Amino acid sequence: MQHLELGEVEGIEHVQKLPVFARLTYAETARLAKLVHHETRAAGEVIIERNALGEALYVVLEGEVRVTRGGPGQEEGEPLGRLGVGELFGEMSLVDDLLTSARVTASRETRLLVLPRAEFQALMAAEQALALKVYRAFCQTLSARLRRVNELLSGEQAFSVGVR
Repeated sequence: MQHLELGEVEGIEHVQKLPVFARLTYAETARLAKLVHHETRAAGEVIIERNALGEALYVVLEGEVRVTRGGPGQEEGEPLGRLGVGELFGEMSLVDDLLTSARVTASRETRLLVLPRAEFQALMAAEQALALKVYRAFCQTLSARLRRVNELLSGEQAFSVGVR
């Protein structure tokens, strides 16, 4: 794993592009951007292990990752999906203390933007107004995901009812 610090402007630009942080002011984004860095992961390298405590939010800047059900010491397991440029993962580790639900592995060399959990939580504890905006955005993002899952499940149920 290669770890690179970002320039201030580059970090702000990357953070502003994330939908979850889109409503922050420039000054708020700049405070968050100071926490982020780049990492480069080799093909086949595990970024997040299933059933581990999440350490960061990651954004794919270049490359691709695969998400699977495998756990420590297990085969890769059931494929759950692939994430490419601009997509994020690990965001739940910023808001809860539950173990991760999937393994995330670099499909090929992948460059990531990383927002570490400990630094993020310290900033949120120190700046309550910023925390309120950020956590509200997380709730909106999770609500949108839940709606999409509900629509998919409703579609499957409608399909299975129509087949009977």
